[in-house]
Amino acid sequence: MSLLNTRLQELRVASPNLDKWTNRASRYGAFDVFYSGNQEADAIVSPELLARAASAVGNDVKVPVFDSESVSIGSTRSVTIADSENTSQLYTVSFTTYSWGFTIIPSLYMNNEIGMQADFNRKFQKYLYKFADTLDTACLTALNTNKSQVFADDLGYDTTGNVITAAAAKGDEILGDLTPIMNANDYYGDYHVVGNTGLMSQVSKMAEFGDFNQQNKTLQFLDKNFHFTNRLANEVGSKATGYVVNSGAVGLLFRHEREALLETELPDGTKWDRTVAPMLNIPLDTYFYYGKGDYNAIAGAASADMTRVSKEHYGFAIDVATVVAYNDDLTTVASPIAKFDITTA
Repeated sequence: MSLLNTRLQELRVASPNLDKWTNRASRYGAFDVFYSGNQEADAIVSPELLARAASAVGNDVKVPVFDSESVSIGSTRSVTIADSENTSQLYTVSFTTYSWGFTIIPSLYMNNEIGMQADFNRKFQKYLYKFADTLDTACLTALNTNKSQVFADDLGYDTTGNVITAAAAKGDEILGDLTPIMNANDYYGDYHVVGNTGLMSQVSKMAEFGDFNQQNKTLQFLDKNFHFTNRLANEVGSKATGYVVNSGAVGLLFRHEREALLETELPDGTKWDRTVAPMLNIPLDTYFYYGKGDYNAIAGAASADMTRVSKEHYGFAIDVATVVAYNDDLTTVASPIAKFDITTA
């Protein structure tokens, strides 16, 4: 006689937080700056441009702009007034398509302890985080491409490679000095500062000195909004890196696909639509259709009998353009974006 045949094989108890850190959100400081640029009072992306770009699929988007020009002031009164014509250009907006998708087999969850909604949420979340990473990187690329090459007054800092470099001993001072450096280029904040973990460490140390401490360093923060990202690497010899961005200097444009704009729905259940991406709060196109087939190998023994079952297909996409204030010649005209770093020594 024995209870061997009825021995409890496994004990499974739900604990949703057990795997909460196997898929984690990051910090997307560069994206934050571009996205917040759309909401600023002096935004370079006008409501009309935002609205018209959304439905511009199949067409180039170009914005009329003026070049910078040098003029001179005379010292005598003349009977003849000379011409002084402006030079205009067309700023071409460059979109990048971002897309992803996944499938759900509803019947797969009939004998599984993971529910269909939980599986859907997990699949969507992992792509959402990757999408945020990718957008943040694209925004950093735009900042780097458009960083200033002109410094009317560098305050004695090294600007080799068009990067304002502060020695470690001036790690506290550089954050305050960014304001007069930008002012010297005729850019007057408030400013956004996008930095990496090293800059976060520097700012945190400065924050320890407040109104009632021996050293008051709050002045360094008065005209700056800080954003942090995990995708900005230090160069060799640096411990902190960041960009200072004048308010109203950057923004984002979004463009939808045709069928999403039309909210097309087919008799077989195929549907295009639009939604808002959670966490990022930006528009997103959706695409859905039903399928069927033999999916017995998708989950090993758990799906061995699934030789003809239904499948749901979910697709997401959006065209995104990073927009930076027009500059007709970065080599001679100061940009509202400047890169800086702090060395280890």
